[in-house]
Amino acid sequence: MPSRFTQLSKNALAWLKSQDMLYLSVLAIGIGVISAYAALLLRYGIEWVSSLWTGEGAWDKTIGDLHWYIYLLAPTLAGLLIGLINTRLLKKGDFRGVAGVLADLVDRRGRINRKQMVTETIGGAISIGSGASLGREGPTVALGAVISSQIGIWLGLTEQQMRTLIGCGVAAGIAASFNTPIAGVLFATEVILADYGMSTLSPIVISSVMATVISRYELGNFPAFMIPEYHLVSTWEIWVYVVIGVFCGLIASALIKSLAPMRALITHYIPDSRFRPAIAGAAIGTMGLFVPQIMSIGYGTVGSVLLEQINPVLLGFALPISIFLAVILFSKLLVTVISFSAGFPGGLLGPSLFLGAMVGGLFGGIIHDISPAFTESSGAYALVASGALTAAALQAPITIIIMVFELTSAYHIMLPLMAACIVATLIKRVFGEESVFTEALVESGIETGWGLERSWMRAVSVKQIPWKAIPSISEHARLEEVKQIYISSGKGCVQVVDDDGLMVGIITFHDLQECLLDAALDQVVVAAEIANKKVLTISEDDSLLNAITLLDRVEFEQMPVVAADNPRKVLGVLSRNAVFSKYHKLIVKHGEKLDDQSRV
Repeated sequence: MPSRFTQLSKNALAWLKSQDMLYLSVLAIGIGVISAYAALLLRYGIEWVSSLWTGEGAWDKTIGDLHWYIYLLAPTLAGLLIGLINTRLLKKGDFRGVAGVLADLVDRRGRINRKQMVTETIGGAISIGSGASLGREGPTVALGAVISSQIGIWLGLTEQQMRTLIGCGVAAGIAASFNTPIAGVLFATEVILADYGMSTLSPIVISSVMATVISRYELGNFPAFMIPEYHLVSTWEIWVYVVIGVFCGLIASALIKSLAPMRALITHYIPDSRFRPAIAGAAIGTMGLFVPQIMSIGYGTVGSVLLEQINPVLLGFALPISIFLAVILFSKLLVTVISFSAGFPGGLLGPSLFLGAMVGGLFGGIIHDISPAFTESSGAYALVASGALTAAALQAPITIIIMVFELTSAYHIMLPLMAACIVATLIKRVFGEESVFTEALVESGIETGWGLERSWMRAVSVKQIPWKAIPSISEHARLEEVKQIYISSGKGCVQVVDDDGLMVGIITFHDLQECLLDAALDQVVVAAEIANKKVLTISEDDSLLNAITLLDRVEFEQMPVVAADNPRKVLGVLSRNAVFSKYHKLIVKHGEKLDDQSRV
């Protein structure tokens, strides 16, 4: 009986694995639950570290109440710990957070660096909880991706299955962290995978749903920001939102373009990576003494701007609201760039929302004062601008439009939000297509735009590409015989073999041309003397991606395919036309257009 039950179980499991979408959907349930609790653990960790320093779960709840030395000690000591974690666990050139996930999807076939489990979870809680101006989405995404990747490795999934499972973990993390199930799905598909196929989307949706159920059970079901019901007051007001979208695109560009120079500056003046975060932390804390609103994520400050409940006091002095918001805007921009460039773990989605809210509150207040009858109050502009700047910084307008809606439930402001997000994204693209997630990858020469195609091409074996037979000739054969076989075969090349039938070299027209006109050499020269022995070959177990990569490096129109167990045993010859014909058929099959613009 037990053996029969075991056999039935194996048969059922084998059948389930053969149903790819169903199999991944079942796995997505578990991934959703595990990633949700991991995201909640990170969130609780940030709040716990924050409470150690401030007595509250968020820094913005204690503005004006903290002792001055807390601002200096917290980020500086956190920086020392982060420097230790970075140097012990990360190699030079390793990427972390969302950039790390994207890099590993491209170069490591979805095998996400396991060390991010520590650097992003513990490091993220320490850095954000201690006042670094970063968001929790970067560590959350990395955490969900690492969990999914390890489960995929354990189960022996293919690269394409691994990508889908990682998307499940990412979507679950975002959904649980922000209570945004739809945005979680879109973030995974638009930002991470660039794949909207049904077989990919279905498991990701299931995972996001499960994570949201867990999150709402633990935290409750309510929007992150409770705001009044804002409206588009007049048709002409839409142009004001478009203008704000332009400003948001420019500031997002400034944010992204300043990361590399700041990283280079910090590296130059603080060559010891162990102390970079600590020194940067001291600078962050010093700025926080003067502008405490810039510490940590700052969602409380964002909420006050959205609700138009701003207390414009700095260092005990009441300032005009426009000046107050301008000071916070530029201070937050600077401290965010320092935090990220110095190596603190964290993401830039939260700071982007913050910066956008300041931009909208500043310009919205001015516009409303000029024309109160035809414009909504500043809170509406803060809401729209928070989404617009984030959409431009992440280069993911659809994700952010839905995320802002889920964070606020503000349906009546959707038209201005959509217009501003698209305008801001387009303005940012004028200055480059990289996002806050990809700028470091672009700087390092890593192309994330065709990661999905790479995955498809790696899944196609050379065995699936039709190759032609290649004529063979003995290495002892005279030149006359070589000419006859070369011409009669019409293959463009001849394989020269030894007495065991193994390849010695290849003869092409290039090798023959010097001997063609001299008949005296026909009985003197043998095949081995003119054969090219430095032959570029490809194994039958290699992939379409390997074939394309090899053909891109050389000018050959064809190359021999050799046996996996013997690199001198030639099975046939693979032509450039056959390789790229297979590639184009693959792209058509998956319905993809080769447009990098759609994969930023």
